[in-house]
Amino acid sequence: MKIVIIGGYGGMGRLFAKLFREEGCDVIVTGRTESKGRKAEKELGVKYMKDNKKASAEGDVVIVTVPIDVTIETIKEVAPCVKKGSLLMDFTSVKTEPCRAMDEFSDNAVNVIGTHPMFGPRVSSLEGQVFILTPIRTTKKWMKWITGFLEKHNARIIVSNPQEHDDMLAVVQGLTHFAYISIGKTLHDLDFDIKRSREFSSPIYELMLDIVGRIIGQDPHLYASIQVQNPRVLDVHKAFFKAAGELSDMVRKRDTERFVEIMSKSAKHFDDVDAAMGRSDKAIASLVSELKQLKKGIGKEVALKHIYSGNVHIGVVKDIDPEFVVIDESGVSRRLKISNITLLDDKERIKHKVEGFGTIKRDFSHIFDKEVDENFIAQLLEEFNEGIIAVKVKDVYAGKQIPGGRKSVCFRVSLVNSDVKITEKEINKFFKRIGGVSR
Repeated sequence: MKIVIIGGYGGMGRLFAKLFREEGCDVIVTGRTESKGRKAEKELGVKYMKDNKKASAEGDVVIVTVPIDVTIETIKEVAPCVKKGSLLMDFTSVKTEPCRAMDEFSDNAVNVIGTHPMFGPRVSSLEGQVFILTPIRTTKKWMKWITGFLEKHNARIIVSNPQEHDDMLAVVQGLTHFAYISIGKTLHDLDFDIKRSREFSSPIYELMLDIVGRIIGQDPHLYASIQVQNPRVLDVHKAFFKAAGELSDMVRKRDTERFVEIMSKSAKHFDDVDAAMGRSDKAIASLVSELKQLKKGIGKEVALKHIYSGNVHIGVVKDIDPEFVVIDESGVSRRLKISNITLLDDKERIKHKVEGFGTIKRDFSHIFDKEVDENFIAQLLEEFNEGIIAVKVKDVYAGKQIPGGRKSVCFRVSLVNSDVKITEKEINKFFKRIGGVSR
């Protein structure tokens, strides 16, 4: 199958180009800047074409993923070129006008499914992510194909229509982004010391600051387009201003009774506040859980994965504060921002150590009583030290050189090729404790 992604060297285009290539599809990406296209071609194993029309004519699936403000004109350009029987889709955060344009400007024999991935290109996978479909005209074949692809990647599929989508997203994205960007602007206008305020903060405030920072730290053009292009957003803004004005007026008049009444009514409309409490409790707990674990790990080895670069740092925790952790990584001191890392479990840490340092084999020969079960000892030894990857019995000998009633057992031990001498010393201590005599 050949998939054409119009605007495919951008963030979302690159994400899906990679996923489709992993499915074995041939992928063509397009874009105006040839240097970016050639870079994507080299990095992703795709084909780059500068001409949108020629590329669209080749695709079994054509996906438009360009900035919202040029989506309609791009659809007008490519839709007439899409082959009959093929599938035309878009990855746009508004649906009414893009779906209308795909329907109007493509041949009636072209399948049209509007889509909206409810996530950005920073995600590491589609697992658990919401993906909205707004089918306009399509055969079962293409609906089965797109839903099958998403299900394979464990995405959450929502089937809707363009009108409902835009009504919902005017609140889900429009109101949410608008409120948080407004908070960011308010803090700017107040010349508020955000860093200092974190020292006074509650968990909810910390969470709110992180969400505000996440939103205002991303592409402002995208967020502006989400506000401007959705036809329902201004109605939602109007309702928001009205509600904020009423609440502010109650505060000014010190009308606590009315304030309590409004807040209580809002809670009832919210339906399941207990579930919201539970989810937010989990989010709050996650803010401090890794900090607590890292504090317990001072003086111990940890593995920290950078959530953006994917790099894994393995080292001994030397110091920690609410924002940063300092580790000694093979003699190099590294200061890492806690919000940008995740603490890997011991199994993952050992896995990355093996990948980074490799393994080395060592033989250990010890004398035991004849009745001793050497295979059981091998099992015990394998679980004794995290630097031990595998243990097997290489040889059992009970010849003339071995005292009567005794036997010599040689264990072949695979070790992480890091701090080998320390691990060897611990292994010899292990054998001594269980009555083994070194040969």
